[in-house]
Amino acid sequence: MEKKIKNFLKEYKEKNKKRFDLNTLETYLINNYRGDSSYLANGGYLQLYKEIMTLKENKYIKEIDASSYNGLNPALKTRWEIIFEEDICKWDKSKMLQLSDYVDFTYYVNNPSYQTDSEWKYIENIYNFLKSRDKREWASIEERSLELFYDEKFLTNRKETIKGKYGILKRLKVSHEDLKMKKYGEMFIYWNNGVKDIKNIIILENHSIFFTYKRIAENYGDILGFIPDALIYGEGKKIENSFSFVEEIADISNVEVLYFGDIDSEGFGIYSRLKEKYHDINIRLQHDAYKHLIHLCNRYYPLDGQQKNPAYLDCFLEEMKEYLDKDNLKKLQYIWDKNFRIPQELINYEYLLKVR
Repeated sequence: MEKKIKNFLKEYKEKNKKRFDLNTLETYLINNYRGDSSYLANGGYLQLYKEIMTLKENKYIKEIDASSYNGLNPALKTRWEIIFEEDICKWDKSKMLQLSDYVDFTYYVNNPSYQTDSEWKYIENIYNFLKSRDKREWASIEERSLELFYDEKFLTNRKETIKGKYGILKRLKVSHEDLKMKKYGEMFIYWNNGVKDIKNIIILENHSIFFTYKRIAENYGDILGFIPDALIYGEGKKIENSFSFVEEIADISNVEVLYFGDIDSEGFGIYSRLKEKYHDINIRLQHDAYKHLIHLCNRYYPLDGQQKNPAYLDCFLEEMKEYLDKDNLKKLQYIWDKNFRIPQELINYEYLLKVR
């Protein structure tokens, strides 16, 4: 009977099933013995009881506490759980207790499969850092990763998922601040109007209009009524990550940032995600620039396969609706519905000179 029960458990493990019902096991045995009489001849329920208790003692299985007893004598729980090898605690509990004043081992206790030798070494490194944190200086994520994990890309290359496979810092409930490390934004291309205390900024999605705006600002100061202290070339979507570098050139609590990009889903999306990601910074659309851009458009430019997201249009319209009349709103909706776009390059240097 021992062999038959182990075959039953093996089949469950191969299907990645952990829990089984005692009645299901007994039915399996009866079928394998080809009937009740043969099952009884091989010990029946009493032998099943002995085998179950032996498996329990050897930590192959454990009863599910919440389940009821089967009412037989000797009694057994009706529901059981197979103990997978990775579910067995591998780390010394006393050592975990010693380190628990700085790190939280709850996740590892509940998920023993993460109790590996390499993970323990990383935890020791983190623990030793946290003990001496007050004496340490701030560093980049890459520098700290190399120190703690022997790989400068350890933290930046590992994506955390929604399925429980959290990164080591989340498993330990340790923050970037705890480890005194910072993600420095990649430098963006920008022009400074000779101002030490930058307060007014315009982000331009494309390269050519960045230089058009720069030329107007250098010669005349204001651009459609706004005097920028700095212009940033967004490089399309790249600005979504590089914009954090703004902290290196300005006090983000005291800046006004205007965004001007193409009228299409991609341009709207860049702005929407910027607003969401950098919600502590005062970012808004350059309303006058968009009004002029819609007015200038007298033909329709193809969208070239962009994926449209209605949420991005809604974000744009929510802010622009009070600046556009009914005709322009209707025109904008038509452009969206018909898969057209308006490139921001329609506003060129000559046009800006005319509307000054």
